[in-house]
Amino acid sequence: MRTRLAALTLVAAAATLLTSSAFARTESLHAPTGLKPFLLRASEPAVHEFPRTPSFSWAPVRGAGRYEFQLAKNVTFTESSVFWSTRTVFGPAVAIPLSLPWMTGTPYAAYARVRAITSRGVSRWSAPYGFNLRWSDVPKQLQGYPGLTRWSTVEGATGYEVWFTKIGSGWQKRVTTRTNAVDHREAYAFHEDPSWTSEVRLRVRAVRSDVTTVHLNGLPAVSYGPWSDEFVSRNPTLSGPIKPLVAVSNGATSKVGDAREHELTPAFAMTGREALNVGLLSSPFSLYRVYIATDSDCVNVVFKGAITGAPAYAPRTSGPLDLPVTAEKLAIASGTVLKDGKETETYTAGVVPVSTTEQEPADGSATSSSGGSAGSSAAKAGTATSTTSSVTAARMGVDLPESGWPNGRFYWTVVPVLAVLTGDGTAATKVEYHELVAAQDKCQSGDVIQFGKDSSPVLAGQGTPYASGLSPNGRLVAARGERSTFYGHPVVAWTPVQGAAGYEVQWSRTRQQWRAAGTIETDGTAVVLPVSPGEWWYRVRAKNPFLPGVVKRMAWSTPHRITVAKPRFAVVSR
Repeated sequence: MRTRLAALTLVAAAATLLTSSAFARTESLHAPTGLKPFLLRASEPAVHEFPRTPSFSWAPVRGAGRYEFQLAKNVTFTESSVFWSTRTVFGPAVAIPLSLPWMTGTPYAAYARVRAITSRGVSRWSAPYGFNLRWSDVPKQLQGYPGLTRWSTVEGATGYEVWFTKIGSGWQKRVTTRTNAVDHREAYAFHEDPSWTSEVRLRVRAVRSDVTTVHLNGLPAVSYGPWSDEFVSRNPTLSGPIKPLVAVSNGATSKVGDAREHELTPAFAMTGREALNVGLLSSPFSLYRVYIATDSDCVNVVFKGAITGAPAYAPRTSGPLDLPVTAEKLAIASGTVLKDGKETETYTAGVVPVSTTEQEPADGSATSSSGGSAGSSAAKAGTATSTTSSVTAARMGVDLPESGWPNGRFYWTVVPVLAVLTGDGTAATKVEYHELVAAQDKCQSGDVIQFGKDSSPVLAGQGTPYASGLSPNGRLVAARGERSTFYGHPVVAWTPVQGAAGYEVQWSRTRQQWRAAGTIETDGTAVVLPVSPGEWWYRVRAKNPFLPGVVKRMAWSTPHRITVAKPRFAVVSR
């Protein structure tokens, strides 16, 4: 008689240190079978293409104390091709704690394999499983507004790069944004000619800037999807006083008297276009700034948009236009596309210096109008730099925090801005930008639109948690029902959130009086939950480094319950 573990009762503490002779007995142990990737549940059918990093499962191996798992860039798993590995997997499923870049190969760009480690030695490696990571779709043009182009979102994207393929007489430029919209500020700023404003062409591609920055063997840290088809936006001629029209995002449109909840920070479209003539001051250019506040009087301002000449505004991570600082530069600006940089000499209606949120750091510490900048490119068509230079996204707080919807609201309005020449009229004469009306006055006069901001919480299950692992009787199972029981450490997964750049997972013994017993941060969308036997609750929330202030977290998911069983043993005869 001898005692041994019943079929596949895996205990992490039972993992033994193996000698070189034990490794030599590899051929006598069967390799794991049934290796396959999955996104939410191990019961999903086996496929070879994913929009984000999958987890992996396999059939349990009899007597295995733990497993070794590897990812490589080729099917032979040469030392130089292995880019992630672990030897501490204590069950037949593993979560990859990386956000892998989009990559495709012939036939596959990445391969996975696993082997069992037992007291008798190490098994052979499983058959390699090849897979690709690629975009589920490319952005498609949606209905826009004058001065504003919109597109559909792409799963897994943390932002978008916009390539203006035609502005005015053939100028090009690249910018970055967190939203699914871009304003045409380059076409309108210091250009009143319809040859600049009537038609704007651009292409868009999804960006994944949350891709893990440290990879083995040189995997890239930033990943892009393919460029969309060329979008064509035609802008009508507008006139009359400038007023707020809509706040629009990927799934909602807020109008006057019809406030809606928005998942992403919306873009803002206006109606009208007014020439500015105030006493002795006049300007041939129509410029505007959007303000967002937490109160209906627009006193507590939480967001200041960049100056835009377009009848629309969408926040950018590549920064505001580099406005001219001399009369000579102002004259030149009317025949070119301005680069992204900073606003200079800009004042509110109360003659107080103002700095746009686009040039403030994400912690909101900037107070002057001379904030940071981000890279961009602008050139005539046919110039190499117009399509090849990269855009560096500044980590600015251009996303709005939660408003507390439906009770808490944001209020937005728009004020006209006047370009004023100061000095003696020489080439060194400076240009100042003065807002002509206070945001408070615009809101109190009724030129204000309400909207809510409430990011969708992480979906970690729908009643039944997205959890997979070893059952108490030694089978690989996915959770069924609200009371799911596993042996060992289960893999828990969730669906991605728009705009998220990483996730945080917590677990607690109780739900009502939540006391976190542990926390894991990951760039992926699944983790192995390292909990001891008993009943547990876990929850997940997304991270967003573009939120203003110190807290960079979104809403928690609904807590889900799982039970981890104690080990079972059997005495068998031999």
